[in-house]
Order: sequence, then structure tokens, then C-alpha cells
Amino acid sequence: MAKYYITPTLLNSWQYNIKNGTLEDFIKVLNKEEFESTESIQKGFEFEEYMEENYKETKGGSYQVKISKEYGDYLLYGIIDCLKGGIIYDYKYTQNYEVGKFYNNHQTLMYLEMIPEAKKMVYLITNKFEDEPGEIFREEYTKDLFPETIDSILHKFESWLKQYNLFEVYAEKWKCKY
Repeated sequence: MAKYYITPTLLNSWQYNIKNGTLEDFIKVLNKEEFESTESIQKGFEFEEYMEENYKETKGGSYQVKISKEYGDYLLYGIIDCLKGGIIYDYKYTQNYEVGKFYNNHQTLMYLEMIPEAKKMVYLITNKFEDEPGEIFREEYTKDLFPETIDSILHKFESWLKQYNLFEVYAEKWKCKY
């Protein structure tokens, strides 16, 4: 039985903050502290809504699909923006887009692990959105493109938490409730 929740948001925050941010920022996420919604976050929600209603390729898919899978001591958990025809779609708004921006996103490996029958994960990305998006960029990934597995990432995450004496905080805040 799984002991702890793990989400792509938590792993991505860890990855970002150990490379570009601060330990203090990661600890806020680890403690599940509330944060203020930014204009970029709001535009992301608006872009997602637009895509659900208008984007031909994903129209009629299943939206906001909650998924989970027990994986050793962990319960992998996430919410898929759209699942259609064996493809996982994720809508992303970002102010600064570069090709391959989402290659190292832990969401990809986690979602493909939780839905092993999925053929691939497709990110649909824009860097301009008012009432409709500007150009929509596309990144497609399959599980075999990654040198790491979800197992190796979870092992590194747990080891890092223990090295920085944060595992107990994680265990308390992210404990499975059932």
C-alpha cells in the first residue's frame, strides 16, 4: 500500500528549484503553502478552456481526467488535460517558449507510467494568448525517449530529501490518507 503522494508539480518544483530557484521556494511547495495566482497562471487556464472548446484535434476528448497508480511507497497522482485516442494531451501557456522546453518535464514520464497503454504524450503550447492563441507549438514524447525511468527519478528525489533533512516534512505533508 502506498504511503506518500507524488505529483508532477512536486517533482518539477524540486527539479526547477535545485537548478534555478532557491531551497526556500521548494520548501514552500513541499509544505503545500498557498500561493497567489499570477497573470500567466490565469492565461494558462484561459488557454486550456479555449483548447477544450475549439481545438479540433482534442475536441471531444475526455478532459481533466484524474489518474493515479501505486508505485512502491508512492501513489503517483495527476490530472490529464485531455485524453483522446490513446494520446495524452497537455495544454501549456508560457511567456518564453523554446523548442524542447518540456522534454525534462516529469509530468511526461509520470503520465506515461500511469497510463501504459497511451501511445504518447503531446504538449500543445502557446506563448501568446488573448481571446485565442497565437501560434501553437507541439512537442511529442514517448516513454522510450527518456534515459531515466520514473523509478530512478523517485529514488533521486527521496535521496535528495533525506540529504537535506526534508524527508520527514515530505512524509508528513504528502502522506496518503487511505
